[in-house]
Amino acid sequence: MKNKKVSVRISKGLLCPVSVLLWLIIWFLAAKQINNEVFLPTPGWVLQVLWGELLFSVAFWRSLLTSLLHIGTGFLIGAVLGSLLAVGAAFSRLMELFCWFPIKVLKSVPVASFVILMLLWLDAEALSVLVPAMIVLPILYINTLTGIRETDKGLLEMARLFRIPFGRQLYRLYLPQALPHVWAGASLAVGLAWKSGVAAEIIGLARHSIGNELYQAKLYFLTPELFAWTIVIVLLSVACEALFQYMLGKGSGIPKNNREAL
Repeated sequence: MKNKKVSVRISKGLLCPVSVLLWLIIWFLAAKQINNEVFLPTPGWVLQVLWGELLFSVAFWRSLLTSLLHIGTGFLIGAVLGSLLAVGAAFSRLMELFCWFPIKVLKSVPVASFVILMLLWLDAEALSVLVPAMIVLPILYINTLTGIRETDKGLLEMARLFRIPFGRQLYRLYLPQALPHVWAGASLAVGLAWKSGVAAEIIGLARHSIGNELYQAKLYFLTPELFAWTIVIVLLSVACEALFQYMLGKGSGIPKNNREAL
């Protein structure tokens, strides 16, 4: 049994590097076939630009940290606000009715429409905070609400019979049930926050940002630099997702299942 578990872990651990290597090979072969660095540079050329030029420039780190601060702030605002509204909606029909329409709007309206509309009132720097928050909010709202409503009805009935305080029910029953849904939503929302935040930076031409660097690279046909910045965005998104998973999994003393909650 132990050997089976170890083999499953090893196979899961190999999945990511093998998948990345496979697509790097496909990318390399496609670039060699096209043989046009402006249209599709090779992975080696992109890595050379990233390592040889970008990583050792002050502008790179300034743009990276600015985008990380803005998009990270937007993600946290959207996640916290969405979760809190979901808690309110789970226990108040009036709150659920109040949230229904704006959540539908936030889910449906394209990012570009948000950005263009908000540019009428806000500067480009504020957009890279607000847009990710608006994208993340409905995801965390729906997932948190779903998790709370799937709490074991039998345990809730037992808690009422024994007159367990609501605060303890919330912490010991509802929260453990909601956390897997919150994590699933956050895992999806991290990538969407980066995509929407960088899109807002590109459209709004935010100064000293990854979006602006991408726009400049596209404007001057610096394709290797464009690919290098795209790789940076992917790595940042993966790192943020891993950090969030660590904080959620290791940083709380919340019971892991409802059976031991009370």
